[in-house]
Amino acid sequence: MSAEVLSTLPHSTVPDPRKVTLTRDWSATSLGAMQTWPAALRTLCEVIDGSAQPMFIVWGADRILIYNQAYAPILAEKHPEALGRPFLEVWSEIRDELTPLVERAYAGEAVQMDDITLVMNRRGTVEEAHFAFSYTPIRGEASQVAGFFCACWEITAQVMAERERRVVADRVQAALAIRTVGIIRWGPDFGLVEVNEAFLRMTGFTEEEALGRTWQELTPEEFWPASENAVEQVLTLGEAVPYEKQYYRKDGSRWWGLFAPRKVEDGAIEFVLDITERKQAEEQLREREKRLQLILNSATDYAILTLDPERRVTSWSAGAKRTFGFEGEEILGQSGDLLFTSEDRQAGVPEEEIRTARLEEHAPDIRWHQRKDGSRVFVRGSTTILREPSGAEIGFLKVAHDETERRRAEEAVRETEERYRLAARATNDVIWDWNLATNQIRWSEAVETLFGYKPEEIEPSGSWWEAKVHPDDLQRARDDAAAAIKGQTLGWTSEYRFARRDGGYADILDRGTVIQDRCGRVVRMVGAMHDLTRHKQAETTLRQLNETLEHRVVEEVSSRLKTEDALRQSQKLEAIGQLTGGVAHDFNNLLTVIRGSAQMLCRPTLPDERRQRYAEAIAETADRATKLTSQLLAFSRRQALKPEVFNVGQRIDAIVDMLRTVVGSRVELTANTQCEICYVEADPSQFETALVNMAVNARDAMDGVGQLRISIEPMTGVPGVRGHSSAKGNFVAVRISDTGAGIPTEKLAQIFEPFFTTKEIKKGTGLGLSQVYGFAKQSGGEVAVESEPGEGTTFTVYLPRVPAAVAAAALESTASDEARGHGHVLVVEDNEQVGRFSTQLLSELGFETTWAANAEAALGLLTEHPARYAAVFSDVVMPGMNGIEFGKEVRRRQPDLPVVLTSGYSHVLAQEGSHGFELLHKPYAIEDLTRVLRNAIRERAA
Repeated sequence: MSAEVLSTLPHSTVPDPRKVTLTRDWSATSLGAMQTWPAALRTLCEVIDGSAQPMFIVWGADRILIYNQAYAPILAEKHPEALGRPFLEVWSEIRDELTPLVERAYAGEAVQMDDITLVMNRRGTVEEAHFAFSYTPIRGEASQVAGFFCACWEITAQVMAERERRVVADRVQAALAIRTVGIIRWGPDFGLVEVNEAFLRMTGFTEEEALGRTWQELTPEEFWPASENAVEQVLTLGEAVPYEKQYYRKDGSRWWGLFAPRKVEDGAIEFVLDITERKQAEEQLREREKRLQLILNSATDYAILTLDPERRVTSWSAGAKRTFGFEGEEILGQSGDLLFTSEDRQAGVPEEEIRTARLEEHAPDIRWHQRKDGSRVFVRGSTTILREPSGAEIGFLKVAHDETERRRAEEAVRETEERYRLAARATNDVIWDWNLATNQIRWSEAVETLFGYKPEEIEPSGSWWEAKVHPDDLQRARDDAAAAIKGQTLGWTSEYRFARRDGGYADILDRGTVIQDRCGRVVRMVGAMHDLTRHKQAETTLRQLNETLEHRVVEEVSSRLKTEDALRQSQKLEAIGQLTGGVAHDFNNLLTVIRGSAQMLCRPTLPDERRQRYAEAIAETADRATKLTSQLLAFSRRQALKPEVFNVGQRIDAIVDMLRTVVGSRVELTANTQCEICYVEADPSQFETALVNMAVNARDAMDGVGQLRISIEPMTGVPGVRGHSSAKGNFVAVRISDTGAGIPTEKLAQIFEPFFTTKEIKKGTGLGLSQVYGFAKQSGGEVAVESEPGEGTTFTVYLPRVPAAVAAAALESTASDEARGHGHVLVVEDNEQVGRFSTQLLSELGFETTWAANAEAALGLLTEHPARYAAVFSDVVMPGMNGIEFGKEVRRRQPDLPVVLTSGYSHVLAQEGSHGFELLHKPYAIEDLTRVLRNAIRERAA
């Protein structure tokens, strides 16, 4: 609540009637109604009402407070309730300070206070306030003091400002006393009004000489712009950014100072640091750096660069540009790791080099590095840590010398020496190198092998060699060597006897080549000693055997032929017996199931559910019979394969889950099939069957517990196996390794024979590995086995590899859409039962059919009705013209008429292939027959 005190007199004019209600109801106070007030009080009220200075009256025995509008701000929130209340009650918080003064005024004494400090409750807080006032006693009609009049001023702001000024002055004086920092104080016109001793020492002036000078007098003219900018900042912002400039000394010399000005009162104070020594050091450092850079630029044989702690390049010499190829602006600020090879960066070599430098102060840098153009440069150098005088790390210095040519020369020498060493080891001859200038001879290790001398017994000299040559041969050997050295012969060749360690002599053929220096002088001879002893002995023995050779050859050949014929006959009989016995056993089992099921199907009272079961049994047994004949044909390489181009790794991945099921959960199966070029052309079905057979064989060898690993890799040849020589070419090797019991050495030669097995009775037919063998050989490949009893077995199947580009083209050409449409099929089959069945089956599938009993009859039908038939479906094995010959004749007559062949066995197909005809294997499934014929008809229509 706020109110404006407009008047304190009953007769005062109030412009706004509403404000009268805000004044005090004086009749309720001890003063009574205003009309009853003494004339002196009313007069004083008129005085204070018209004054703009804070004034108040304290009146009566109750010391009632009456004040004007100017006094209201001093009361703050106490106004307007304070009007008409006892004075000391209004100011209860400072009663103790005011009471003595009020008592003195009521005693008739005029009280004058120039500055009184009071702690008052105003504006919701306790604050310190300062006032100047005077209490003037006012007497009433009886000449007694009825109250007093006060004119007051609140001087709190002035007191606080003065206090702050004194604090600043004290600080300035304290700052002026600092002996290490120059402090100067400028007046309003920026003349010196105060300086300290430190500044006087910097300039050489006395205090009297310095005071009154302007900054222009003390500052060289070229630094005036910096000073003017600082003056403008001080005048507008109150302070300036610290800046450096030169000042004059008393003697006219100059010194460098760092200045930081700040505005104070009506002037400015400036702090000054003498940085002359630092600036001189910086200048010297710049000079040193300039000289160092000149040195670095001239040292073009050495790469010199510096790195910061984060390995960024901070300097780059001309030698570094010559060594690494980067311009300075290209590499500065970039990571120094760019200079390392990619393999070193991946191995963490840059980080390790820095760690070593930090631990040991420097780290060797002897390795191949990367140049800008991607080439390699071999450098020898070191990386050294750089530190400040305080020991703090500031970066690294790398110095390196390009030794690429020397390194390559050393590598060439090492390569030559390694080739010499390998050549010496690869031959049984003694390789020697004779330095003619020193008569020193370097011998290869074969000296011990041929002659029995220990390395410590061999002297590297020509004298040692001469001592070992047979005395009867020495002069001749010397003469032969001398002729070669003199250039009379192209090289040295000599035969002589050389002493062995055991006392005997070896017959030696020694050959040497003369080596000349750039001036044509003979400096070395290099050669080889070949031991002819066995050759000589063989010649003697050969001469002795010549007379009886023909007789012994006839006897030996006759005996060997008889033995080989008996062995082959025995092996054939054993294999045939094993084969026929196995086939008979398995087929009798299969026929038992088929015959029994067929008899049961003939019963008219047989329920449908059991009839279905027997039909499924016949189909399942027929599939097993098909698989058995397929395995036998594959082993004998009589199986008519259906080769396709496929990726070996992808085919293995497709059946790996099935293989895990086959081998069981206790066998850990891992497959490494990553190979982008491992394409082959083979029968994929037979390939998968081979994988399953080898996996089952491995499972049984491990007794269902162990590890089975499958891997593939491209090869450039097949090693010799089972007495066959190795083969060159591109192959894919499929390896299957197990941790089983292994195969005894004596049984390795039999494992691929049909029906041979090391398993217990009823635990295998012995056809699994024979199928693998037959598939590999018929596909143009090989199969090898490595095994150690107790160490496991590894089977490796080698299949001819197809180039990736050829494989891609083949795979793309085999893609096709779903077949469409039907047509008239000419069926060619010499077996009447099969022919009638085939035509009936094709009719059921929606085809029109015509049956011919042989190829000649079929050709007659084609001649009679050349446009009737959509496709020809022919058996391969027929009397007279076989299916292949028939197909070729049809192709000659009607090139666009598709021919589909079918066969269960044909030596022609097995040996020569299908000649480009679509082939369907007997026994075939209905869906396969439908698919093949529809595809053939569809392709013709397209």
